[in-house]
Amino acid sequence: MRMFTHHALQTQAAKPLNDWLEKAGPVSSLMRTARDLASLEAEVLSLLPQGLQGLRSGISVAGIKHDNRGPQSEHTLLLLAAHGAAAARVRQVAPTLLARLQQRGSQVTAIRVRVQPEAGRGDWDTGPVVRQRQRDMTPLGLSSMDQLSRSLPDSPLKAAVDALLARHGRR
Repeated sequence: MRMFTHHALQTQAAKPLNDWLEKAGPVSSLMRTARDLASLEAEVLSLLPQGLQGLRSGISVAGIKHDNRGPQSEHTLLLLAAHGAAAARVRQVAPTLLARLQQRGSQVTAIRVRVQPEAGRGDWDTGPVVRQRQRDMTPLGLSSMDQLSRSLPDSPLKAAVDALLARHGRR
């Protein structure tokens, strides 16, 4: 499989830190896994069809699940999609993506796609919707409601119309 390296890891400031992290005992295996995952994600995104250019920011690689329980070991690539539309589109091209990965020498035997919205994205954090209530009725509307109230017999409807008029300062 071809190795991809993020351009930020090739800067002069990043190289000494990367060298130290690669030699730092337990962190070295974590760095190796992170580098493998980043290169796999770059390769997967580069192999997606041209029609998915707009969805690339909503797709990420979660990892590869190794299953050795059966007669053949399975390596399932898990992709995360930011929303259902991206997941559906990736599921449509999953067979093509799997074939392209296998042509490049990958051991992946299956692809699974999950929807997992990114909670930390700034453009997704909208908060609760606060609606401004329109409290003022037009004078014509108030006079019509007043006429309606006068024409109604005593009933729950008349009480509701009177409460509405009271809230708008008419009674």
